Amino acid sequence: MIADLDYLKNMSGGDSKFIREMIELFREQIEEYKAIMPDLLQKKKYLELSKVAHKAKSSVAVMGMTEVAEVLKNLEILAQSGKEVDQYKSMIDRFLDQSQLAIKELDGTY
Repeated sequence: MIADLDYLKNMSGGDSKFIREMIELFREQIEEYKAIMPDLLQKKKYLELSKVAHKAKSSVAVMGMTEVAEVLKNLEILAQSGKEVDQYKSMIDRFLDQSQLAIKELDGTY
């Protein structure tokens, strides 16, 4: 599985309703990021992209997606300084692809 809900389970004491709400919030956030991040990249608003990557990093970390959180951490750092711009698109794509797969996995789980 891409997502690991152990953190949410521990934090909530196994509260299924809370976990479902967090999954739904995650789904909503991913839809927002899917619209915002490519637009910021296209407009070369790298500092704003860095801030969004920071927020997205928290979202995936809560879902136990440590590998994707690391990608977003790197994107955040690079975009903050405007370095290695040619890598941003693949980092955003990886984040969005993995997040969509995680959502599919989580559907019906809780």
